[in-house]
Amino acid sequence: MKSKILALVFALSAMVASGEEKPAYTDVEAAKHINETATVTGKVFGVSTSGKGTTFLNIGGRYPNHTFGGVIFAKNTDAVGDVKQYEGKEVSLTGRIEMSPDQKPQIVITKPDQIKLAGTVAPPAPAPPVVTATKTAPPSPAPADAHVSEPPAKKVGLAGGWNSPRRDGETVRKDLARLLGEVGVSSESTRVDSSPEIYPGLPFLAPLVTATKILNLESAQVTKSKVSTAGFPQDSFAAHVYTGVFPGGFSRLYLVTDNDDQVVSVLLVDSESKSRVTNEPDSSGYHTYNFIAGAGKAGSGLVVRHRVTPGSTPNGVVIVDTLLIDPNDIESQGTVRTTKSGNGKSSSSQKPKTGKVLERSRWFVPSPIVNLILRCVGG
Repeated sequence: MKSKILALVFALSAMVASGEEKPAYTDVEAAKHINETATVTGKVFGVSTSGKGTTFLNIGGRYPNHTFGGVIFAKNTDAVGDVKQYEGKEVSLTGRIEMSPDQKPQIVITKPDQIKLAGTVAPPAPAPPVVTATKTAPPSPAPADAHVSEPPAKKVGLAGGWNSPRRDGETVRKDLARLLGEVGVSSESTRVDSSPEIYPGLPFLAPLVTATKILNLESAQVTKSKVSTAGFPQDSFAAHVYTGVFPGGFSRLYLVTDNDDQVVSVLLVDSESKSRVTNEPDSSGYHTYNFIAGAGKAGSGLVVRHRVTPGSTPNGVVIVDTLLIDPNDIESQGTVRTTKSGNGKSSSSQKPKTGKVLERSRWFVPSPIVNLILRCVGG
């Protein structure tokens, strides 16, 4: 750490000596200095990449509430390197301040030396030892607040006895064990990294009141219920269910919160799906199709299909896509279609059987919550 600080001091000294020192501003001040070449410092709240490969660093707040931005076009990505490492940290961007199309000040980054972790002030050096004829006085201790530690990780708020063994819901617990066992590991750790986004624009463990503002749900119809599904931390989670029209054509959105009203999971549900799927034999054997509501299929004739997409990082978000299918409705039977060719010959083909989708859902589960669920499943 000392070597990095010394290097920063020497670099700044060299800039001053050569007359190349750039003016420095905070992210809030940057809008007043459009077209200036300067260094702007602020905290990175999010890093995202568009479909065209352009990477955006949202500084001073999450999009669209950020105060400043860094932009790396796809052609410069390799030269600049991985900037995901700066998420949640104070950085300094150097370059020409310009106004983005959405009227936010920004700097276009083309070289790696344009972005660095913000410098910190080195603690005062200890006083030199006092030499006397008889003894040497020890160095003066550094001030207690000379070192500023990283802010502590957030904690998932759980009720006392959340991991108590349960004997009920064996079928549901088996479903959870099969579904999540390949993408997580049993853990009782509740102190987690809250920087990943649990859902686009929504950070993990965001307060419920903040989440409703981010997702524009403040005026939406909502109901609240306790999550009592076997395999979940006992007496710890609640589901806030909003009705409306949500991305992907879903009609309900569940914000799942812990005992501290922090969002720990998101579920999207469409219970009026008009789609159909190929009626393949049910080889999965799953029973539960909505774990937040604890809903399982009503009869053995229905089929539940889950597809799991693992998170890309240790604290990433696991996505579970689910279909509840009725393979035996009146439109499911295959039909034979006969066609005639030009030479008068006829041929027939079997139209595949299909099944009606009764409900579809998409569940966003951060890895730490997956691990807590697996602990409860095992308990």
